Amino acid sequence: MLIDVDQRAARRLRARDHGTTLERDPDLDLATAYAVAAELERRLTARGHRRVGRKLGFTNRATWGDLGLDRPIWAPVYDDTLTHDTVVDLTGRPEPRLEPEIVLGVGTDARTPDELVVEWAALGVEIVASHHPGWRLTPGEAVADFGMHALLVVGPALDPAGVRDLVVTLAGPDGRTTSGRGSDVLGGPVEALAALLDLPGASPLRAGEVVTTGSLVAPPWIAAGQRWSVTVHGGPELIVETS
Repeated sequence: MLIDVDQRAARRLRARDHGTTLERDPDLDLATAYAVAAELERRLTARGHRRVGRKLGFTNRATWGDLGLDRPIWAPVYDDTLTHDTVVDLTGRPEPRLEPEIVLGVGTDARTPDELVVEWAALGVEIVASHHPGWRLTPGEAVADFGMHALLVVGPALDPAGVRDLVVTLAGPDGRTTSGRGSDVLGGPVEALAALLDLPGASPLRAGEVVTTGSLVAPPWIAAGQRWSVTVHGGPELIVETS
């Protein structure tokens, strides 16, 4: 088991370092995938990367049946994958996609949902990427592929009390738009944050952590030289440019 985890982690770290692809690993179950993810975090921490939060994935229950899931997944967000810079360099990020999300700041240490305090909320964009060509991957492969997390852009502030009911519209360079609601992610971003505590290895949350709660729309593929806007109806806008 340990050798298997080490070998799987080594392959994925090489793919991350060089922007290369991974062969399919369809027999990778979620328990082993989270063990691989923990080993990857250990290795990245040894390199000087510091975890500052988490990302949630697959938070739309409508997708679970096709994926064989009964809960979302999570992965670390690091100090060098968290930014307020709205110009995003896609170099080394294979097959990138863009996810408009609601980002929450954790106010206190918490091991259970009853202990959770949301200190702040913000509009955000997560850039996700897959080392598996064509995004052909299982949930286990997604967990072990760094949760597909590449970058989290934190934008303008939102009222934490209103994030469940807000409506967000994503507009791309071709002028097409798509919209989603805060309630699309497990009933609301705060509810998604609470669900995080029940996921393997995710508890406890620490004060100061930044958690992004899942895409509000189906994430489009993106490329360099584009301009994307995420607008809250009756609220702020976040514009992201790719290079």
